[in-house]
Amino acid sequence: MSSMEQQTRITPELRDWLFAKLRFPVMAVIGKDGMPSQSVMWFNLDPERDDVVLLNTLAGRVKDRQLRRDPRMSLCFEEGTNYVTIEGHAELSDDREKALANIWATARRYGQGEGSFALGDRVDILMHIDRIIRHR
Repeated sequence: MSSMEQQTRITPELRDWLFAKLRFPVMAVIGKDGMPSQSVMWFNLDPERDDVVLLNTLAGRVKDRQLRRDPRMSLCFEEGTNYVTIEGHAELSDDREKALANIWATARRYGQGEGSFALGDRVDILMHIDRIIRHR
């Protein structure tokens, strides 16, 4: 029997599920032609806020341009037939030093080094949560 729940914040129980293993959510944004554009992403959570998901990209990439044009976005995390969809809107931060520090922290969490992330300007994507849908 499956159930579906809706919420607007990341509960401690959901935080535990998200961090129980390395997860690679699919991020969907709206393309210039109105079609969804999807990317597999690394993510992190703000340790002090339960309504923000932290992501990062290279400045000028397609997702950076798309989110500057239309900040609506969603993330989907799956584990078999269980999944969590987070819907929200992006706030982009062009603070390059902070964005570089954030991608290094996320890269370490995903078991990667900092090396390749020293190249290029980074942009933080702060996803402000509007709705969370959890199916299990």
